[in-house]
Amino acid sequence: MSKNRRKDIKNKNFFGINVGIVIFGLILIYLFINIVIYFTTERTKYYEVTEGSNAEKLDNSFEGIALREEIIKYAEESGYVDYYIREGSRISKNSTLYSIDSSGELTNFLLNSSKENAKLSEENLNTIHNTLKDFNNNFDNMNFHDLYDFKSTLKGTVVDLINMNSLEKMVHEKNLQFTINKAKVSGIVLYRVDDFETLKPKQIKLSNFDKTNYTSAHFSSGNKVEKGSPLYKAINNDEWNIVIKLNKKDLKKYKKVTNITIKFLKDNLTTTANLDIIKGADGNRYGVITLAKYVVRYATDRFLNIEIVEQPKVGLKIPKSAVVSNELYVIPKEYSKKGEDDVSIGFNVQSSERRSSDSEIYYPPIAYQDEHNYYVSKSYFKEGDVITKSDSHSNYVVERTRKFVGVYNINNGYTVFKIIQILDTIDEYYIVAKENNGLKIYDRIVLEAAKVSENQIIFQ
Repeated sequence: MSKNRRKDIKNKNFFGINVGIVIFGLILIYLFINIVIYFTTERTKYYEVTEGSNAEKLDNSFEGIALREEIIKYAEESGYVDYYIREGSRISKNSTLYSIDSSGELTNFLLNSSKENAKLSEENLNTIHNTLKDFNNNFDNMNFHDLYDFKSTLKGTVVDLINMNSLEKMVHEKNLQFTINKAKVSGIVLYRVDDFETLKPKQIKLSNFDKTNYTSAHFSSGNKVEKGSPLYKAINNDEWNIVIKLNKKDLKKYKKVTNITIKFLKDNLTTTANLDIIKGADGNRYGVITLAKYVVRYATDRFLNIEIVEQPKVGLKIPKSAVVSNELYVIPKEYSKKGEDDVSIGFNVQSSERRSSDSEIYYPPIAYQDEHNYYVSKSYFKEGDVITKSDSHSNYVVERTRKFVGVYNINNGYTVFKIIQILDTIDEYYIVAKENNGLKIYDRIVLEAAKVSENQIIFQ
């Protein structure tokens, strides 16, 4: 009896110890396997969708060349010139514009007259004040030579205003030998030339934009002129052009654009204009902006800094690596059936291994829809599957596809293809539309879409 008892005790101890060891060993093995899986399985990197815009990218500033219909008039005799119309003013044909004094006595008379009657009207002072203010607001230290041009312009403006006040008295001086000349054409009068007067948009070359080679001659009262030399010019058409340089990106961007909004950076004036792309004399492509107003406002400017105004595109910011193209099956909406929740979209599939045996209706994720069709990933159907209408015997064979670009959403732990509409690019990102896709802010998407496929379980 004692031997049997000892044997039973040994057997009980044996089985008791082994059960505990086995359970503990299984737990260790399970933990070990999970640890190995955790450290050996490649984690799928994801990106959390955020809002974004292309506002930071928009840099549509250009320096353009202003081209107008400019008619140069030349001196018919030599002498000292005095102007009676302020530069930039509109003149009519046969209006009193300037005089030429062959002896120089008229210039001395004007100087003496200005000392005796140097008081300027309030309108004259406002003109000078506005000229100074405009120059001060737009002066650029990088273009210091503009200061010398402005000095000549201001001097001519002041003298011209004084001359206008003295003109009536001048006419009655019988002993002065001078001729008063009328304007030969109507338009906006300018007392400067720069060899760009006859330049047409199609004659433009890149060298024309180099301001270091640009020269402009200014005329003012008191200057001596020779017969046949330029005396003034007139802009006689309100329609004018601004020619801008375009790079490859600009050419692609504005290829089909004909109407634009521009802002003059000189004074922040905004207006609409027409845009045309032409080939210049050097074979390069240039943008020609055509305006029908404001020619008098910028009559003295040959070079103008402008900005083509665009509204920023706002949407969702998506990394380029997250975007992939995918073919989807096209299924007409007439072959669909709504689920009991009145939201799910199902299809009565007659031949599909993916269909559950206890259900006639198959509910795959809908990647996209338009007015007539649903679009479903190819992983949810087999080519040749037959779908029937619920209210008839009409059949549709699943085979037609259409290619889309999109991303893989992994909110539910597996990949679901979502269509996107790309609005613009910024460095390594796309700006995509918020509407007409299945994405929203804070959604998680696969960062490297090329490494996964539809309906794949994701380890995050």
